[in-house]
Amino acid sequence: MAAEIGVPTVRGVQSGLMDYGAGVIAGLVYNTVSTFTGSGLIGGAVSAALASSVAKGNLGGMIAVNAGFRTGSVGMGGLGLGQIGGNRQAAAKSNGQPKINLI
Repeated sequence: MAAEIGVPTVRGVQSGLMDYGAGVIAGLVYNTVSTFTGSGLIGGAVSAALASSVAKGNLGGMIAVNAGFRTGSVGMGGLGLGQIGGNRQAAAKSNGQPKINLI
């Protein structure tokens, strides 16, 4: 089902700006806490929990999901678990292109 597109209203703009501001504040809390806890799996979870607790309603849940998605998208290698997430350095050197071995 397609979403309806409407004319921007003052209330809609105000709501968007308030959500943006809450996101900025939660991001500042996340960055501040993660300097102490680290950005690994446990430290990221603690940081996300504290950052999402400053927002009310569904916004807190969205912040926590977003932070968890970012931790998961970095991969297990980004969490210090070796090559489970793949070799990022080799991919960076090849500009994301697979290496072709000629005979």
